[in-house]
Amino acid sequence: MISDKDLHEVKKRILKEAKTLFIKNGYNGTSIRDIAKASETNVAMVNYYFQSKYNLFEIIFEEAMEILTQKIFLTLGSDAPFFELIETWIHTYYEILFEYPQIPMFILNEVSLNPERLTTRIKSKNPFQAFEQIAKRIQDETAKGTIRETPSADFLLNIISLSLFPFMFGELAMALMDVSREKYSELIANHKKYVVEFTINALQPNTKL
Repeated sequence: MISDKDLHEVKKRILKEAKTLFIKNGYNGTSIRDIAKASETNVAMVNYYFQSKYNLFEIIFEEAMEILTQKIFLTLGSDAPFFELIETWIHTYYEILFEYPQIPMFILNEVSLNPERLTTRIKSKNPFQAFEQIAKRIQDETAKGTIRETPSADFLLNIISLSLFPFMFGELAMALMDVSREKYSELIANHKKYVVEFTINALQPNTKL
């Protein structure tokens, strides 16, 4: 008879291998059979524990969102110098998305298929707290003359867009540029530095756009 501990280990193994395959092959390029084979289980066991590939990915998505929001809230609530805070903020997005590169596509799918559920899930993380923190910090830094006057909503959208876009359209970009996934990952790693510099330069008081 299989013990509860053994069952727990099986579930952990399935999740671990599913995450690896989703990162390597993408959501659409990974099947339940692939996950079963990699985790040394079978299709019936995977379906028994997780019901579907979609449910499996939802669990991985929730894990990534929890890690991401915790790190973002910690960063935005810190008293670090403002430009250092911005750099850490952007680095956090890239760090998490390198580990969970399918997350942006999952969000796009949810926006199309089930926006209410996605909205409820994101609201449960209390994003308004983070928005209020960065809005207050922008207001303070503008008053001190550290940065130019910047609408906080526009700034937030810029950070999210610049960070998510390279991952969201990675498959298309790789096809258009005819590069491997490894090469594209290298390109994104270098692009992160550009995003940091671009964002900080745009905030400089004397910057003319």
